[in-house]
Amino acid sequence: MNLPNACKGLFSVLPVVIACVCNAQESGALTVPTPSFSNPGAAPSTTTVPATGTTLRPLKPVRLPDAAPLDEKQPEKKVVIEAVEEVNTSETTTVPEKKEVKTALSKSAEIRIEMLETIGDQLSLRMRSMKKREEALSQREESLIEREAKAAEREKMIRQIEESLLQREAVVRRREKLPPPQVWRGDSAPSVYAKYAAVLDGRTMQFFHMKNGTAPTPVASTQKLMTALVICAAGSLDEIVTVTREATLVEPTKVGIKTGETYTRRQLLTALLVKSGNDLAAALAIDNAGSVEAFANKMNLMGKEIGLVNSDFKTPHGLPAKGQYSCARDIAIVAFEAYQNPEIRDIVRQKTYRFVFNDDTSYLLSNTNRLMREWEHCNGMKTGFTYAAGRCLVSSANIGGEHRIAVVINTNNSAVWTDSKKLLEWSLDLELLGPMSGFES
Repeated sequence: MNLPNACKGLFSVLPVVIACVCNAQESGALTVPTPSFSNPGAAPSTTTVPATGTTLRPLKPVRLPDAAPLDEKQPEKKVVIEAVEEVNTSETTTVPEKKEVKTALSKSAEIRIEMLETIGDQLSLRMRSMKKREEALSQREESLIEREAKAAEREKMIRQIEESLLQREAVVRRREKLPPPQVWRGDSAPSVYAKYAAVLDGRTMQFFHMKNGTAPTPVASTQKLMTALVICAAGSLDEIVTVTREATLVEPTKVGIKTGETYTRRQLLTALLVKSGNDLAAALAIDNAGSVEAFANKMNLMGKEIGLVNSDFKTPHGLPAKGQYSCARDIAIVAFEAYQNPEIRDIVRQKTYRFVFNDDTSYLLSNTNRLMREWEHCNGMKTGFTYAAGRCLVSSANIGGEHRIAVVINTNNSAVWTDSKKLLEWSLDLELLGPMSGFES
């Protein structure tokens, strides 16, 4: 209930009540106004009370409590306001506490962040340290692997040297059994067009003539005789060789073997010496040593065993290669060793050879040594040509048990045959007078 409004309504009807009482004394009836407390602003209703038999007593003065000013706050509202003020006060008093809690939490978070940063820094340092340690260990392992590889390579080289020494001893013992060099007489050696030349005895390895014999020069495919020596020294000529892609990429002279095809070593070696296919030389080299480079090392090692003095082979086929060279004297010695090998000697005398491919097709190969077809006494050996080496030919001949080997390097197309034949005929016509002094048996 709104107390100020109710009081206001009461004060508004009080004069009316007094007037009614006065009138009732005169008329005998009393009309009493009834204010509406639920709606103080409405006009009061009236109630008439009969004055018959009613004795009105004078009203006693009523002391009403002092009415509070209408704009004064009421107790209930004051209580509410006080409660609100208490709440506000309590809220005001909790703000510092919240700030203190927030400050405490902030400091705790800062401490945690600092701790986490410290831990992160320590982990980062530890990770870097571990990484450096791993790198050091990796480098150490690589160094150890490299040292082991070098040690293995050194052991391999030592074994090769030991084998080479054994081979060298075998060569020396075999050569000690050769017939002694002979004292001979005859005409002077014929003039030849070739820039480099050599002639030697096929039984005694005695040199009868050399022209620029030790001068280094490319020798083209004549060095395939050295390839044949290395292959035959390994033996097992009837074992299978699988052709690699690398072997098929060699140019220019090719027989036409294909990647993945299989042939015996004897097939490839025969076709190599008859037709001079570079792809065949590469296939044999890779089969024997794993790579062309490794095979070239074997060629040079064998060269030392048989007494070469001015040769460095880089390929098994004689195609141009940086740093590759030999000389007429060394190629003559290679030819002499090949001439002593029954396998090679049998191959190089073949004028033709039918090569059968894996698909059963065949190819009749004609020997590139035209001298065998033109001169009946010629029984081998190997042709060669590059622009750097010119026309080259190693040829052999046998007349009446006398064997001669001639080498011509860097000549032209027609002279290569005539130069070779002239040297062979000249050396076969020499009169041998007996062993040289100091070589008598």
